[in-house]
Amino acid sequence: MGVNIGNMFYSQSLLPVISNGFDLSDGQVFWVPVFLQAGLLTSLIFLLPAGDIWDRRLLLRWLAFGCSASALAVVLSFNYQLVLAAFYCLGLCSLTSYMLPSYLSGLIPQAERGHALGVLLAGQFSGILLSRFFSGVLADWFGWKSIYLLSSFLMLAIAFLWPRLIPRDSESVEVPYRKLLASQLQLISRFMVLRCACASQGLQFAAFVIVWTGLSLHLAGAPWFYGSAQIGAFGLVGLASILSSQFVGNLVDHYGPFWVIIGCTLSTLIGVVGLFGVGSSALGLLVCLALIDLGVQGSYVANQSRVFSLDQASRSRLGSLLFVSAFSASVVSGLLQVRLWPVWGWYGLLTFAVILVLIAFVTQLPLRRQPNLSLRQS
Repeated sequence: MGVNIGNMFYSQSLLPVISNGFDLSDGQVFWVPVFLQAGLLTSLIFLLPAGDIWDRRLLLRWLAFGCSASALAVVLSFNYQLVLAAFYCLGLCSLTSYMLPSYLSGLIPQAERGHALGVLLAGQFSGILLSRFFSGVLADWFGWKSIYLLSSFLMLAIAFLWPRLIPRDSESVEVPYRKLLASQLQLISRFMVLRCACASQGLQFAAFVIVWTGLSLHLAGAPWFYGSAQIGAFGLVGLASILSSQFVGNLVDHYGPFWVIIGCTLSTLIGVVGLFGVGSSALGLLVCLALIDLGVQGSYVANQSRVFSLDQASRSRLGSLLFVSAFSASVVSGLLQVRLWPVWGWYGLLTFAVILVLIAFVTQLPLRRQPNLSLRQS
């Protein structure tokens, strides 16, 4: 799971060297995360819901083969247009981390689901953390494409190992594929909790992506002038979310997801606002980034817990809706980021991120009178 999610985040430390390598104009390198997220968004819309009717284990294996081929295509691409197409395909196949929670949550009692998802997501957060760090280090040593060559070999090995790592999928529903996709609109209409969770995760994740993608270019310029390895080292602040994920899961089990999400959203907001005042303080920057990571990933644990509790037979579709909201928001914000950076720079991105997190906070208020709401319909 950690290796797979890394494919979506290796580029965050590499944007300055990718920009230099293809001699891109200011802000054009932000198309890399946009294409990655657009590819994953396509997969979330059209493939993840199919986990309710198809064998998830077989899907996971073919997705791993696809990741291996796409990562190799990134290595072999010789111009910016081809590398963007390869990144789109890599995002398209990086679905494993979003399919596993819905699959495994069906094997776990509801009273223990928050804790179990916290354990599972700790592996995902580890992948995010290590991807930022090692991609920067390898870029300094062997060039920025080296991490994708390594990923290609690792994903190929995982593709052959999947049948031995997870049990055969025995749960499915008899629904035609077209009706399966259409039924997602009914789920959105049916559950107010789902709508609030999608808004919370989408807006916070968009702010998260904006901060981390903008950070690499910010640190490459004055007053920092950091290289890829130093930029990647900032990813180690993700230790906060890894160490706290099980704790957050336990809080969800004991107190319900509402107050956990409120607290985590405030953590994200404090972290983003704090970035305005850190100046050239590396310690201040690290603290603010840790608060953002903790807030966004903690909300992720709580939102998955409440969404997967809504309807056992629709877990893949419910997960798809939650993740689609996150990556739809990040794609739209990424398109805006391409325009914002050349004009407003780092502080323009931070202002945009603050607005997104504030809206995320407001969207949770309809549930304030029902803090332990999990199964209630609208």
